[in-house]
Amino acid sequence: MTPRPSDFATAGWAYGPTETASALCALEAAGIRVLAHTLHHTTMVPHFMTALGGIELRVPSADAEAAREVLASISFSSPRGNIWLRAVGGLVLLLWIGMPLPASGLYGVRPVAAPQRIEP
Repeated sequence: MTPRPSDFATAGWAYGPTETASALCALEAAGIRVLAHTLHHTTMVPHFMTALGGIELRVPSADAEAAREVLASISFSSPRGNIWLRAVGGLVLLLWIGMPLPASGLYGVRPVAAPQRIEP
Protein backbone atom coordinates (compact mmCIF):
# COMPACT_ATOMS: atom_id res chain seq x y z
CA MET A 1 0.00 0.00 0.00
CA THR A 2 1.34 3.41 -0.93
CA PRO A 3 1.44 5.90 1.96
CA ARG A 4 -0.66 9.03 1.57
CA PRO A 5 0.68 12.52 2.40
CA SER A 6 -1.71 12.65 5.35
CA ASP A 7 0.10 9.65 6.89
CA PHE A 8 3.10 11.89 7.58
CA ALA A 9 3.64 14.75 10.02
CA THR A 10 6.28 17.47 10.05
CA ALA A 11 8.79 16.99 12.86
CA GLY A 12 10.89 20.04 12.04
CA TRP A 13 12.83 22.03 9.48
CA ALA A 14 16.55 22.09 8.79
CA TYR A 15 18.44 24.93 7.15
CA GLY A 16 21.78 23.64 5.93
CA PRO A 17 23.46 20.37 5.06
CA THR A 18 25.09 19.90 8.47
CA GLU A 19 21.84 20.28 10.38
CA THR A 20 19.98 18.08 7.91
CA ALA A 21 22.54 15.27 8.10
CA SER A 22 22.58 15.42 11.90
CA ALA A 23 18.78 15.31 12.11
CA LEU A 24 18.51 12.44 9.62
CA CYS A 25 21.14 10.38 11.45
CA ALA A 26 19.58 11.02 14.87
CA LEU A 27 16.08 10.11 13.70
CA GLU A 28 17.21 6.99 11.85
CA ALA A 29 19.32 5.89 14.84
CA ALA A 30 16.17 6.17 16.97
CA GLY A 31 14.39 3.84 14.56
CA ILE A 32 12.19 6.56 13.04
CA ARG A 33 11.79 6.62 9.28
CA VAL A 34 12.22 10.14 7.94
CA LEU A 35 11.59 11.82 4.61
CA ALA A 36 13.66 14.94 3.97
CA HIS A 37 11.27 16.87 1.76
CA THR A 38 13.00 19.37 -0.63
CA LEU A 39 16.46 17.97 0.25
CA HIS A 40 17.44 17.48 -3.38
CA HIS A 41 16.14 20.90 -4.44
CA THR A 42 18.16 22.70 -1.80
CA THR A 43 21.24 20.58 -2.46
CA MET A 44 21.29 21.50 -6.14
CA VAL A 45 20.18 25.13 -5.68
CA PRO A 46 21.25 26.15 -2.16
CA HIS A 47 20.11 29.75 -2.48
CA PHE A 48 16.51 28.47 -2.70
CA MET A 49 16.77 27.15 0.89
CA THR A 50 14.98 30.10 2.46
CA ALA A 51 12.45 30.44 -0.36
CA LEU A 52 11.43 26.79 0.02
CA GLY A 53 11.15 27.12 3.79
CA GLY A 54 14.14 24.91 4.53
CA ILE A 55 14.22 21.15 4.40
CA GLU A 56 11.03 19.77 5.88
CA LEU A 57 11.63 16.66 7.99
CA ARG A 58 8.53 14.45 7.62
CA VAL A 59 7.95 11.35 9.72
CA PRO A 60 5.06 8.88 10.02
CA SER A 61 2.26 10.40 12.08
CA ALA A 62 2.54 7.67 14.71
CA ASP A 63 6.20 8.62 15.36
CA ALA A 64 5.77 12.41 15.27
CA GLU A 65 5.99 13.02 19.02
CA ALA A 66 9.04 10.76 19.43
CA ALA A 67 10.72 12.48 16.47
CA ARG A 68 10.14 15.91 18.00
CA GLU A 69 11.76 14.73 21.24
CA VAL A 70 14.77 13.41 19.31
CA LEU A 71 15.16 16.69 17.43
CA ALA A 72 14.83 18.68 20.66
CA SER A 73 17.68 16.66 22.17
CA ILE A 74 20.13 17.67 19.43
CA SER A 75 22.36 20.57 20.41
CA PHE A 76 24.56 22.44 18.00
CA SER A 77 27.64 24.34 19.04
CA SER A 78 28.58 26.68 16.26
CA PRO A 79 32.13 28.03 16.38
CA ARG A 80 31.29 31.08 14.31
CA GLY A 81 33.54 33.49 16.17
CA ASN A 82 32.75 37.17 16.34
CA ILE A 83 29.10 37.84 15.50
CA TRP A 84 29.83 41.44 14.49
CA LEU A 85 32.39 40.30 11.94
CA ARG A 86 29.85 37.86 10.49
CA ALA A 87 27.17 40.56 10.36
CA VAL A 88 29.45 43.07 8.61
CA GLY A 89 30.73 40.39 6.22
CA GLY A 90 27.15 39.39 5.40
CA LEU A 91 26.17 42.99 4.73
CA VAL A 92 29.17 43.52 2.46
CA LEU A 93 28.35 40.29 0.59
CA LEU A 94 24.72 41.36 0.20
CA LEU A 95 25.62 44.81 -1.11
CA TRP A 96 28.51 43.61 -3.29
CA ILE A 97 26.92 40.68 -5.15
CA GLY A 98 23.32 40.80 -3.97
CA MET A 99 23.41 37.45 -2.18
CA PRO A 100 22.73 37.07 1.55
CA LEU A 101 24.48 34.59 3.80
CA PRO A 102 22.80 31.18 3.74
CA ALA A 103 20.37 30.30 6.49
CA SER A 104 21.32 27.67 9.02
CA GLY A 105 19.79 25.91 11.99
CA LEU A 106 17.44 23.14 13.00
CA TYR A 107 13.94 24.05 14.12
CA GLY A 108 11.47 21.66 15.63
CA VAL A 109 7.70 21.89 15.54
CA ARG A 110 6.14 22.79 18.85
CA PRO A 111 2.94 20.96 19.71
CA VAL A 112 -0.12 23.14 19.26
CA ALA A 113 -1.91 23.88 22.51
CA ALA A 114 -5.62 23.23 22.66
CA PRO A 115 -7.60 26.44 22.13
CA GLN A 116 -8.86 27.97 25.33
CA ARG A 117 -12.45 28.98 25.55
CA ILE A 118 -13.07 32.51 26.68
CA GLU A 119 -16.32 32.98 28.51
CA PRO A 120 -17.97 36.40 28.67
